Amino acid sequence: MALTITSSSYKGTHASLYVSAALKTAASLEYMTIRENVNHKEVINKVAGADLVKDQDCAFTENSATLTLTEQVLFVEPFQINIDLCKTTMLADWSYHQQDDFVAYAMTYLADSIADSVENSIWQGSTGTSGQFDALSTSGMTSSSASGAFTAANIIANLGTLVSDIPTSVYGKEDLYIYMNKRTYRLYIQAISALSAFPFNHMGEYTPEFEGVKIAVCAGVANTHMWAGTKTNAFFGTSLNSDLTAVKVLDMENLDGSNNVRMVASWTAGVQVGVPSDFTHHG
Repeated sequence: MALTITSSSYKGTHASLYVSAALKTAASLEYMTIRENVNHKEVINKVAGADLVKDQDCAFTENSATLTLTEQVLFVEPFQINIDLCKTTMLADWSYHQQDDFVAYAMTYLADSIADSVENSIWQGSTGTSGQFDALSTSGMTSSSASGAFTAANIIANLGTLVSDIPTSVYGKEDLYIYMNKRTYRLYIQAISALSAFPFNHMGEYTPEFEGVKIAVCAGVANTHMWAGTKTNAFFGTSLNSDLTAVKVLDMENLDGSNNVRMVASWTAGVQVGVPSDFTHHG
């Protein structure tokens, strides 16, 4: 007897369980602050104070201290996937894995596509290209003087320059990262493995870092680019709990006689930096 799939449709909170899992497989989101309730746009406020702490006295001098409020706007854009999948292949795999939730299993077919799209857009995307949102803007960022195409011979020098260019107000923070892609990270491993004083091959589990700054390996970063900034200053926005987030599974057998399952997923995404001058960029 053929197995009939019950068509299903979820929106908002119910759909977010599936879409959130797909979004968060994008590696870069591990090193960013995720805002899950951005329906269209959200103002990111950063507050900086100077001369706030004083010796105690009986006076009140309002102008003796400064409090600066910086605003950046985080926009999210809507995206979707509409595809037909062969039910024969899906049902065979589903039965083999013995999963109860068919919708969750079907979403695994889409998860990689959603994650890859988000990962690429964070660092290289352009809203003018279908399926992409604008990448983190370098406008106002600290520009690094690191130069040249990265090789195993120059990657350490370039990293040294990048770290030197990180603002002193940011350097040393616990959530500070250098963002690079897998190719650049491989060049770095090749370089440090060649140093006789660095027993990389005998260290077992290794936490990627350079001169005390942790390295975030993010596939979406371009080959000739590196970034440095804090997790709390890089924002990814989405709207998981609104009707803009939806998942639908339609068994087409009773509708058009085909052996297909139609999958529909929709979500929103966008990125922004809170204080651009606290982020360093090379490339």
